[in-house]
Amino acid sequence: MNTSSESDTYERTRGHRSRGRRRTREVPAADISEKISTLANTLQSTSKNLSKVDRLLGQYRDHTDDQAEAMALLRENLEDSISQLQAQRQSGRSGTKSASASASPLHTSDLDFYSESESRRFHPTSPLRDYRGSPERTRRSHSSVRFKDARLTGEEIHTLHQSLRDLRSDQHRLADDLGREILRRNRADIDTRRAMENLSEHMTASQRQDAESQCLQERDVTSKCGRRTEEPPERHKIHANEPNESITEKLLRMERERTKMEVELDRARRLLERSEDSRETLVQQVADMSSELQRSRKAHTDAQRVQAQAPHTEGEKSRGTAGGTGDYGGLPDGSNLEKEVAELKEQLRRASVMGEVEELRRALAREESEKRQLCLQVKELTSDLALREQQQLRMLNQLKELQGCEKAEKQQLEEMLDESKRSRDELRAKAQEAIRQWRAKCKRLQKELEEASGGRESSYAQKKALSQQTEAARRELAEILGRLAHREEELRRKDVELSDSRQRQLSLEQEVRELHEAYTSLKQEAHNQASIQKSLKEENQRLEERMDSQARRRQKEEDQQADLQNALKQVTSSHAQLVQRLAEEESQKAEQRRAHSQLQVKIKSVQEERAALGQQLQLQTEVHQKELDNIRAALEEGRSKKERDLQDMLKLFTQERDEMQKHLKEVKADAASDRELCEVLRIKLDRMKDECDKLAEQLSSKEDALSLLQRKNQLLREQLDDKVKSNERRRTSESEVTILREKLSKLEAEQEVVLTAMGEELDIACRSLAKNGEDKLKAILQKPGLVRDPHRWLAETKSKVRWLSEEVRERNKREQSQRRQHQQTKDQLKALRHSHHLEQEDFLQRLDQQEKLLQSLNSEKQELLERSRNKEDEMRSLQDRVLELEMSTRTALDRLDAIPEKQSLLDNFKDLEESQRQRQHVEQRYSKYKEIVWDLQHQLDDSKRKIQEYRDKKLDATSRSLRLAALSSSIKDPFTSGSLRSDSVSVAKRSSALDLNGTFTD
Repeated sequence: MNTSSESDTYERTRGHRSRGRRRTREVPAADISEKISTLANTLQSTSKNLSKVDRLLGQYRDHTDDQAEAMALLRENLEDSISQLQAQRQSGRSGTKSASASASPLHTSDLDFYSESESRRFHPTSPLRDYRGSPERTRRSHSSVRFKDARLTGEEIHTLHQSLRDLRSDQHRLADDLGREILRRNRADIDTRRAMENLSEHMTASQRQDAESQCLQERDVTSKCGRRTEEPPERHKIHANEPNESITEKLLRMERERTKMEVELDRARRLLERSEDSRETLVQQVADMSSELQRSRKAHTDAQRVQAQAPHTEGEKSRGTAGGTGDYGGLPDGSNLEKEVAELKEQLRRASVMGEVEELRRALAREESEKRQLCLQVKELTSDLALREQQQLRMLNQLKELQGCEKAEKQQLEEMLDESKRSRDELRAKAQEAIRQWRAKCKRLQKELEEASGGRESSYAQKKALSQQTEAARRELAEILGRLAHREEELRRKDVELSDSRQRQLSLEQEVRELHEAYTSLKQEAHNQASIQKSLKEENQRLEERMDSQARRRQKEEDQQADLQNALKQVTSSHAQLVQRLAEEESQKAEQRRAHSQLQVKIKSVQEERAALGQQLQLQTEVHQKELDNIRAALEEGRSKKERDLQDMLKLFTQERDEMQKHLKEVKADAASDRELCEVLRIKLDRMKDECDKLAEQLSSKEDALSLLQRKNQLLREQLDDKVKSNERRRTSESEVTILREKLSKLEAEQEVVLTAMGEELDIACRSLAKNGEDKLKAILQKPGLVRDPHRWLAETKSKVRWLSEEVRERNKREQSQRRQHQQTKDQLKALRHSHHLEQEDFLQRLDQQEKLLQSLNSEKQELLERSRNKEDEMRSLQDRVLELEMSTRTALDRLDAIPEKQSLLDNFKDLEESQRQRQHVEQRYSKYKEIVWDLQHQLDDSKRKIQEYRDKKLDATSRSLRLAALSSSIKDPFTSGSLRSDSVSVAKRSSALDLNGTFTD
């Protein structure tokens, strides 16, 4: 950033300091711009990284939503299975349970068979053997109690107990599976929380450092603005503040990016809170499931108690008929097949649930891998943030060094600010007093308006009541309704006119405020110009004093020169013989006289220039005074015009008030006539109501008779519908029986196909997993005759599944051990990289410090060398001067010895040397005077420019006043035809505007 213009103007006000400081001030400004650009680049890169993190978090949110949907599906499936089990329990109680139900279905916990202790296993309670041929079972059947339902057998009761136990074990397994999934979810949530906490900590640290750097930059900007406020407004307008604007824009961008970062972090926190809520819902679901399990257990115990009590009560009755139990040896094959088909369907449903659970596990594994990737990316981001924080710390150190240089200037700025604050406080106090007065007046006017609006609202309420009462007699009151509609239209028009007038008033008030603001700004500019004129007068006085002092000095020099000339004349008269010998010296004197004459000519020209500048200043001051007089006259004219306009408006307001009072009297007369009409209409309405009551009684009697007839018709129709439906049900039941028989035959064939396919798939899975256990495979593989016996097929499939689960567990253990080793190696590599990175940073910092020390030493050496060289040059020059003086003294002594009269000549030469020194001093003062004159011309140009701007603003103010006058004349017509509400509001607002104008003019 180039700040040459600013430094030049600043140095001219302070007596032309050395130019070396300008260069030293330009260098850190460029460094600051480069550092700010680097900060912007780093913030852009951080924003990109955070956008990537936001995308990853969005993906994670999608995965969590999918998981929630899958869990909802699981819950629905569990509810369906529970409902099916309840239906089966009811059907088992009615006697439709088969022996194949004893086989327990597959679950997800079967895969984790050997993962936990023996106490956590839930073995199937149904034994895989036949109870029909055993003698013990026959004895029990002989000694058993005969139930009321002859279809139930002891085997079915036993299978019912076993199915209940299987349900218990299944419920325990489901509860364990849900608990495991909840634990996994909790662990994943804890990992994500830790990662987000680390991210938030790094972000807060970076935000603090950014805030510190931003505060430092804002302080620098305020200090620079303070410098510009110390300078006069003319120079402040010439030298634009373009670099500071660029810095502020960059700071605003940084603040926006920070706000975006905070919003993204809030989104991530919300997602975490949602995941916690989903976890809590899962815990609630598990609690509900456990409560349902306890309820089912209680129901089961109650059923057992009832079954245990029933045989004791009916034991004596059933002993005589114990021989009849031999008929319960078995059930027909058709019912067994139907039960087996139903159980297979249930198992298939459960297998589908198992597939969904496996898909959920795969999705959880994917999410865990994605979480790990996110953690790695977060670590990379933290490392990048740490590097950027170090860079920001360096920038902060450099900014602190710059702060130290500008503390003195800030103190001066603070003093100026205190003075400006005092003046602002005084202005605020005055404005607050004016505003309080205006508010009090507004409140008074509002109270008056509220009273008027209350009367108007009461009249509106009366009109509404009249309209509600006259709705029943529209035909008789058509003329009155027409009048009311006409009046309502007039009121709407008046409301529209009121809204238009309000808008115009608002626009007028805005323009009045703008005029007041322009007036205040003009006053401030007039004060500023007066202060500038005072400063110019003071500077003119100072310059005149300097010129007088310079003239006095010149007179002294001329007197000295006259004395010298007299002495020279005496010397020439007394020493005529020495003129011939000293011709060369006289030629030198002639040259000196010529130079002296030239100096006198220059001094005369300077005096002429001073006189011309004084005349110009006088002319400009006269022009300024004339313009100020014109401005004051224009302001007085504007005030007089405003006062006239206000008086005209007040007259119009008084006229409008009189008209509104007349209109109010007319409205009151209309209201009295309306009340009389309302009383007449009320009498008519009472008569009509009596007639309506009579007609209503007649209608009620007729409706009762109709309702009786309708009820009779409905009863007859219902009887007919019942007969038709019974016939249709018989036909549909016969057709369904035939369809079910056909389906049974198809399902038997499908059962064999499905079982063979499932066995083959399990065999393929076992072969794919088995590498060394071929002997086990031979014992496990499917045999051809197992499909016909479902119990043995289920037992062997369970053994296969258990073997597969063992193989899968072993592989998982190996993979976990390998993953742990891989993770340990990764952690070691990360630690080594981190230590190496820290060592590199320390080494680089040490190198930087050593380089700085070397640079400082080199600079000190160069300064010492320059000083030594300067001293040597000075010593040489002094030695030369001493030698010259010795030679000159020797020659002078020789000449004095030869000619004693030359001493007076030496004195004359010394006087001439002193005169030359005085001339040099005068030339230096002349150069300074030229610079002062240039500054004055610059200030005069600025004042001319401000005067032109002031004239333009004056023209704008006059044009606005003309517009206001035109608008006020156009507003007069609609206000004369306005209603009570519009006039009251306009009176209040215009009176408030008058109070405002009065306060501001005061």
